[in-house]
Amino acid sequence: MQKIENKIKDLLNEDPYNLEVKIKKKKILDILKLQIQHHIKNCPNYKIWYKKNYFIKPEKIVDYKDIPYLPSAIFKMVNLKSSKSSIKIISSSGSAGQKKSTINLDSKTSNLQKICLGKILSSTLNNKRRVFFIVDIEPIESFNQSTISARYAGMSGYLMAASSKHYLLKLDKDKNIIVNKKKFFELKKIIKSEPIVIIGYTFMLWNYLLQNDEFNFRKILCHEETKIIHFGGWKKLEKKSVTKENFIKEIKKKINIKSANILDIYGFSEQLGTIYISKGLDGCKVTSYSHLLIRDPKTFKIVKDGNIGFIQFFSILPLSYPGFSILNDDIGYISKREIINNVEKIEFKVHSRLEKLESRGCGDTLPAHYYI
Repeated sequence: MQKIENKIKDLLNEDPYNLEVKIKKKKILDILKLQIQHHIKNCPNYKIWYKKNYFIKPEKIVDYKDIPYLPSAIFKMVNLKSSKSSIKIISSSGSAGQKKSTINLDSKTSNLQKICLGKILSSTLNNKRRVFFIVDIEPIESFNQSTISARYAGMSGYLMAASSKHYLLKLDKDKNIIVNKKKFFELKKIIKSEPIVIIGYTFMLWNYLLQNDEFNFRKILCHEETKIIHFGGWKKLEKKSVTKENFIKEIKKKINIKSANILDIYGFSEQLGTIYISKGLDGCKVTSYSHLLIRDPKTFKIVKDGNIGFIQFFSILPLSYPGFSILNDDIGYISKREIINNVEKIEFKVHSRLEKLESRGCGDTLPAHYYI
């Protein structure tokens, strides 16, 4: 355990976006091979699954494509745990009505996730803490503790980069969510003079800022390093036919900000701490701490850049559960790949769970024997 933890921390010491491709590949593959050995030893169900499918022995792995993947749906079916330490259980669901995923986190994995998230955010914010204006209710005000707590839990990791926190929404006497006018005034005052971060779930920004006539700073010249960070919630907006293009257009109607400073964060509960940030309409950037492959929705073979398929995500972080190689239900494609000064720059775009495809998701297309 100590060997793999040291290798993970060693990689996390590297710059999140500036690691030579050969060094990155060697370091990640070394960690992933140790991950397989660790989970075979410590997770009985994972061991059964690995042996049953006659996967390659870890020591013979030479490329990313050799790494077996668990379908993300498995975390909704089986409680997978590779740690005897005290466990915090993270439960999350996809679409409404679906079973919840169960993710087991111990203190070591949780700490690695915080380090990774902190490194990526710090790099994105030019290694400076910022004043954060949060498009949500302050948690202590919650009238529906489970709903607000779940939302806040998803955001809490990002708030590590805040020098101070201000919540832009509050509850009225009837427990309806309304704008906190005092905080809006503070935002309007500070946005002229210093770089800030406006952050929240995508659907919260849409509902309570972009559809709100009180939020209109278009004539105010905000600081060139001010950022808007949003994440999650796209499924709710897709039902309203709101595209990313619409979303950015509405933001730019309300606030004088460059598209490159509107940051959309992609991530999922099976690989907490590993995030992918896109700027404006660009693709999501792959960091030094992760990698991905695109697999054909029917054959599961690797496809060429630009072709769509299921995304296999690699994360170096999970030690308390076998979530280091996941094939999730999202459909996407590699939109950009280039090597600059021996550093591979990869961006990908996600189409969400495409009902447009004949297959409904990787959980519906993998053969039965592939499951644990």
